[in-house]
Amino acid sequence: MHRAKDSIYIDQLNKLSADFLRTNPAVSREISENVLEEAKQIRYMRGYARALMLIGNAYWTEGIYEFAQNYYLLAARQYQNMNDSVGLSQTYNNIGEVYKKLNDKGKALEYLQRSLELRKADKSLTLYNIGELYIKLRQISQAKLFIDSAMTIAQREGNERVIAFSHWSYGAIKSFQRDYDGALGEYFKAESIWRKLGDMRSIVQTDQELAELYRLQHKYDEAEKYMIEAMRLAGKIKVADLQVNNFQRMAKLDSARGNYSRAFSYLSRYNVLKDSVYNLLKVEQIARIQAIYETEARERENKQLRAEKALQESQLQGQQRILIAISVCLVVVGILAWLMNQQRKQILEQKEAIEIQATALIKLNDELQELNKTLERRIAERTNQLTIQNQRLTEYTFVNAHKLRAPVASMLGLLNLIPQVPPQERDVLLRHMKTCGDQLDAIIHELSRSLESAIVPETERGH
Repeated sequence: MHRAKDSIYIDQLNKLSADFLRTNPAVSREISENVLEEAKQIRYMRGYARALMLIGNAYWTEGIYEFAQNYYLLAARQYQNMNDSVGLSQTYNNIGEVYKKLNDKGKALEYLQRSLELRKADKSLTLYNIGELYIKLRQISQAKLFIDSAMTIAQREGNERVIAFSHWSYGAIKSFQRDYDGALGEYFKAESIWRKLGDMRSIVQTDQELAELYRLQHKYDEAEKYMIEAMRLAGKIKVADLQVNNFQRMAKLDSARGNYSRAFSYLSRYNVLKDSVYNLLKVEQIARIQAIYETEARERENKQLRAEKALQESQLQGQQRILIAISVCLVVVGILAWLMNQQRKQILEQKEAIEIQATALIKLNDELQELNKTLERRIAERTNQLTIQNQRLTEYTFVNAHKLRAPVASMLGLLNLIPQVPPQERDVLLRHMKTCGDQLDAIIHELSRSLESAIVPETERGH
């Protein structure tokens, strides 16, 4: 009864985390991180897997896709262990979406198809995601087939979220076909549903697309109105990648209007935010991801050591029982020796044999005690090795993010300035871009050599 109550409590916390996801992903993640500890203590693995999924969703909402992927992979492993096809299908869908964001379209399609194969119902979201992937591949007719199927199922089941997504993609298709008025209509339909559902991230992204459409039509005041709203909402939910995108789009809008000073200001804010907030958040969270993997590895090693210790203790107890039995027999033999003096020689021989066995058992007992003394030391040594490895990987990630950022930020700034300068001055920018490219190449080679010398091979880690 106590466990049932605890598992219900875990489910309620997971639901609360999901409710916060659309409006405050940081709070959602904090709740789910607490759920991980609670669920682990009572061994409620379904709640544990759901919490991993929700943490991944929180990172997804914040645009930190690499960390979302790590938590999705951990959740998938738990669902596989439980043979939960529904949970595994949802996780594969999310993994495919991360690969889509990371521009690995082959992997994205592979996991989305796996998700579709496992789903027995509620296929509309995965169908939509595959359709969106085909839009990115510029296979518009194939994309429309999947999105039409998703829309049909979603309308039949009343799934407003997928209906909104479908309108979004119809808008993207019409924009690609330069039907800007038609695209605006589809985005307005999507935005109306997002506001009803309270999905703040999707509202921001829709406002960004509306602003882009108005910019393409040279309706700059309308474009700025939607960008200001997108910036306000992104600041409210504190999502770094949306605000980074806002600054970049504002710089692009001001450049189109000829306001180059303000465009440069937004471009600078874009570079600063992307460098300082986004990458530092990744560095700050990397230890948490690695700790989950390493904790599980330590638990497996400790479990194996405890099993070996239990086996040895069981063997010792059996041998101690034998020793007691032998001792009883020795007493009996002594009594018989007093009664039967003629068998004294045989009894003495038996006594010597018993003493030899007793000595061996005492030695074995000493060895077991010595093993118990060294067991904690061995566990501490393994933990220390994993801590050092974690620090080295964290330091490498921090250096990697900042060294690579300087030439990349410079190249992005130069690329944004090329359309704004006279043709006769573009050669200067191109030479600067080549210099930045050479610097980036040198840094990549340097980091590659650093990685080879810093990371401990798998065989040295002691899985």
